[in-house]
Amino acid sequence: MKHDFFPSDKQVETALTKVFKKIHTVSSQSKLKQLVDKELNKNKEKQKIGVSPGRLRNIAIASGFVKLEIHSREGDPKKIMTKCPVCGSSLKNVKNLTIWGGKVTIEFRCLHCGYWTGKKKRIPTRYVFHLKKKK
Repeated sequence: MKHDFFPSDKQVETALTKVFKKIHTVSSQSKLKQLVDKELNKNKEKQKIGVSPGRLRNIAIASGFVKLEIHSREGDPKKIMTKCPVCGSSLKNVKNLTIWGGKVTIEFRCLHCGYWTGKKKRIPTRYVFHLKKKK
């Protein structure tokens, strides 16, 4: 007998779809996790399954139907960031030319989830999930 301790990405995405059919905006990652876990366990009697908040966030980003709004606070400007704190992808340096012809990095941007930061590093504190409007 197979035990499903961890739902597949497809199961999580299906649960996400069902949640966003009912609710178009979820105000926090913990609330989204609670709703998705409830949906995943609807037909389960004994073994409860769930998904971690970070994995859920990444599946939501990759789904294509969820828009992520990132609230943040200021962090240490000396800290060097190479990986996105939201999804783990590489950050792209956005450079600008100086008046002397040199180049300077003005911000770091994630092409996967939309996170960005400038000189004052932005530390994510809260995520708001929205259902993308169909064009």
